[in-house]
Amino acid sequence: MLSPQINFDTSQLPEALLPLLSFARQRNIEKGNCMVEQGMPCTLFFLVLEGVFRTYRTSEDKDFVTGFTFKGDIDTSPYSLFNNLPSTETIEALTDAVVFIFPKEEFFEARNNNLPLQDFIINLLANYIETLETRLHQNRSMTAEERYLQLLKTQPEEIKKIPLGYIASYLGITKERLSRIRKKYPELT
Repeated sequence: MLSPQINFDTSQLPEALLPLLSFARQRNIEKGNCMVEQGMPCTLFFLVLEGVFRTYRTSEDKDFVTGFTFKGDIDTSPYSLFNNLPSTETIEALTDAVVFIFPKEEFFEARNNNLPLQDFIINLLANYIETLETRLHQNRSMTAEERYLQLLKTQPEEIKKIPLGYIASYLGITKERLSRIRKKYPELT
């Protein structure tokens, strides 16, 4: 099932996801394509094997980046996925990417009698909440410069693939302010 061109070790998957490989679909996603679209119901979650994605919300014709998804991350619009409501965000490929797609219906059917999978879902949602709480705390307690340096520290190679405008939006600053910050750390950029 795995493409021989992808050097991804399935033993790295959480154990609860291994039974889901029977219905997971590996897909190549072109840069600019969306996995989830704001206003549309979310019908999947996905695991990034290669590539970078951004999550954003559009308000008054302006995009606000709320996060990035990197290799090894699982992403979806949880509120939409679990509540059958339109998504409040868009998840777009910033690079060509390879993902495992887990369709909602098959995933929900598999979870019904699978306690480890139910535990995995709870842990996944708890981790998602913790990520959001950490991001909220950082937005209140750290400067944009400190948050930029943190992003550089955690994703030093992948951040180079993200357009500066999206990073600035994520940090809540202008591209010009981000450029000034980057000039302070030429060895990191």
